[in-house]
Amino acid sequence: MSAHLRPDYTASLGSGHREGQPAISDIVPDAPKLLQAIYSQVSGTSSDEEEPSLIEFIPGYRLIHIQEYVQEIKVLESILKEKGCSGGGTVLPILTNYGSDFICYYQSEDGTERICDLLHDYGDLAVMYDSPEKFLETLCEFYKQEVYFLDEEGYLDCDLVLEGEVGAALNPSANYWSE
Repeated sequence: MSAHLRPDYTASLGSGHREGQPAISDIVPDAPKLLQAIYSQVSGTSSDEEEPSLIEFIPGYRLIHIQEYVQEIKVLESILKEKGCSGGGTVLPILTNYGSDFICYYQSEDGTERICDLLHDYGDLAVMYDSPEKFLETLCEFYKQEVYFLDEEGYLDCDLVLEGEVGAALNPSANYWSE
């Protein structure tokens, strides 16, 4: 969906299999299926990307480049420690912005998988998507329903009201969309 809207974006993410580049399993030995699926296909967006129209995976967030993944894990862990929020399970970054906010994979101690928002200033994990599958399904729906669109200058933008409606409809147990 994003490739149709931004033809150069997919190519900017690079290949998931580059020589000299670590695999996600080298960084996170028990990497969840979502991260394996992402990083087997693409490398992500470097924090050094200079073309503004190619930075955002979703409005406000870039897909962490595999070469920067260890560094971003450390940033995420320090925020969780500083704010006293361990989440009681496994928390791994997926998307980030320049303010050290994250959209994370979270697996609770009972094995339940969710995708959460973690704002640096608050430190609380807020469930956005009921599962990794719902994360992907919802993002596709955001593009289909034109929740995400290109503004007049060609940058990715978002209809926040529609995002909340679609997000809530597809993720009914995630309070994030109704707050």
